[in-house]
Amino acid sequence: MSIRFRSLKWVGLLAAVTTVQTACSSADTGTEELEEEVITVEGRTTVTYWHNYTGKGLEAIEQVASDFNESQDDIFVQPIYSASSEGDDQRLLTAIAGGNPPDLAHFDRFKVAQYAAENSLEPLTPFIEADHYDMGIYYDYAVEESTYEGDIYAMPLTTDSRLLFYNKDRFVEAGLDPDHPPSTIQELEEAIEKLSTIEDGRVQELGMVPWTAQGWFYTWAWAFGGDFYDPETGELTINHPKNVEALEWLVSIADKYDAATVTSFDTAQGSNEMDPFIQEIYSMKVDGPFSISTINQYNPDLNYGVTPVPTPTGDNFATWSGGMSLIIPKGAKHAEEAWEFMKYFGSEQGQRTFNEMDHQMSVIDTVNEELYGDDPIMKEFIDILPDSNSRPPIASGQLLWNELDRAVEYAIHGRDEPQALLDKVAKKVAEEEN
Repeated sequence: MSIRFRSLKWVGLLAAVTTVQTACSSADTGTEELEEEVITVEGRTTVTYWHNYTGKGLEAIEQVASDFNESQDDIFVQPIYSASSEGDDQRLLTAIAGGNPPDLAHFDRFKVAQYAAENSLEPLTPFIEADHYDMGIYYDYAVEESTYEGDIYAMPLTTDSRLLFYNKDRFVEAGLDPDHPPSTIQELEEAIEKLSTIEDGRVQELGMVPWTAQGWFYTWAWAFGGDFYDPETGELTINHPKNVEALEWLVSIADKYDAATVTSFDTAQGSNEMDPFIQEIYSMKVDGPFSISTINQYNPDLNYGVTPVPTPTGDNFATWSGGMSLIIPKGAKHAEEAWEFMKYFGSEQGQRTFNEMDHQMSVIDTVNEELYGDDPIMKEFIDILPDSNSRPPIASGQLLWNELDRAVEYAIHGRDEPQALLDKVAKKVAEEEN
């Protein structure tokens, strides 16, 4: 039986389907929670696909699935909402442990290594090798983040990057050239000073608080030429000398503007419409393309630009990226069919459809050029992607993230020296990895 679908209303159009219900046990209640009914189509294998998207993201996923379903006769992909990607991994883990996982799941690439280490994912390497699938169409860092101990466990889908946002009008008011934003750390320090007003210990406005927004330690360490992981040797380099220099620089800013005063002022700020950059209280920040829609919504007249995060030398600019992916949970009943859909979603066609509808950045350079090449702000974000970095694909990635965040907090408040703090982080993560 051949069924062709002409729109996203495919559920209502299927007269020849039967449905069954899946269930997974709730770890909290011990009860079973019914999932969306699984659609069975005569002559086709149903691939269940868990995601946690709503709104435009949901529409984009459904469109990609509909296009795939319409393209062939053997497989039917059914997107099913499940809060299994962000903050509620327990449902997916429970399903895997219970032997009843979905065939696919939308998944944060940052977590891939951890789940792979826990033997919760099916490796994609056998499928890739059998089909001679070219993972080289994706940015290198996205593939590295999808890899654990030599095997690829995820199909990368979306990405992002981080740049320095700056308020052009405030630059003019402070005597700075908005056409030549800071490119070196020294120029950034001078701009922060000119754009900050602190009177009698009271902050009126700040040029920037480097460790806020997307100014995570990863951002500054890579800007200073540091690194965290050698993919060739698998060795962690958390206390890399350049990482130490980056943390020392953050401490110097904290000392100059008084960390307690700045922290108190920053804590009083908010997000979305209360974002201090949108409120024009801060003149600069490091952030990603995901903040553009917030600026457009709450301060559409803000005259701003974006530029690479400054470096000590004014060249060799760096950034880092995360993003989402598709994974096949361990024990999936239809892994081969799931792989067929993965290839479609990962293709230029699938990437173009999803990312255009959901306004995301693709992991394929040509798709980004097509979607965003004429947008001067977005072009800055995509131009730096070929040289971007990803966080180390290690089992203890979340621990490393948390410990680096703690190290910055301790350093800027003078609780220990940067070298000692990074040495401690390196030791703790190494112990966890071993």
